[in-house]
Amino acid sequence: MSKSSTILKRNDVIVSAQAVAGSVLQDSDALVRIGMDAIAGGASALRLAGANTVELARSKTKLPIIGLIKTQRDEFHPRITVISKEIEKLKSAGADIVAIDSTNRDRPEPIEKLYKTAKDLHLEIFADIATLEEGKKAMDLGATYIATTMAGYTADREITEGPDFELLEEIVALGSKAVIEGRVSTSDHLKKAMNLGAYAIVIGRAVTSPQIILKSLLQRVI
Repeated sequence: MSKSSTILKRNDVIVSAQAVAGSVLQDSDALVRIGMDAIAGGASALRLAGANTVELARSKTKLPIIGLIKTQRDEFHPRITVISKEIEKLKSAGADIVAIDSTNRDRPEPIEKLYKTAKDLHLEIFADIATLEEGKKAMDLGATYIATTMAGYTADREITEGPDFELLEEIVALGSKAVIEGRVSTSDHLKKAMNLGAYAIVIGRAVTSPQIILKSLLQRVI
């Protein structure tokens, strides 16, 4: 992995503005508005799904955008940017960085091809991994950032109640630009991630999903 300057900077707080399935917020305009509000609150980068959403956000901000395309395929489990054409669409839409499912699961195209496509298009690669071995492979292939996004969401690792700090520590130890993502929901989570050496932090549903936020609050009092 290159040690040169990268688009994301140390201690960047990235907000993932995505909607849960079936939400009325599954709309590019709504999600970009949420993203802009997050920027006003202190976010230094956005993680957005869909070329249309990325394109609209790019017209409104110069801050870094991590783009991805989620597609459900019955024959494959990976959903996050798993074919080269999706990477090309995100580049055209204005993404600076592409998030790629980098788990060790069957996929429509070899991960090596996806990484090559991203590099040829001068996109930084945000590797969404679930295990240390996947992190090592992504790093060897040239991922710019290694994120714990998929930890607990594959059969290879049990889900943790909060962020997977153990995996974060292991990824940090590799010497990578390690990013904590997944179930980050409190200021204590942010502080711990920084203390453990996280390069950057992704916050998602805890700040962008009224549905999830309210359900969590109600569970604590009912």
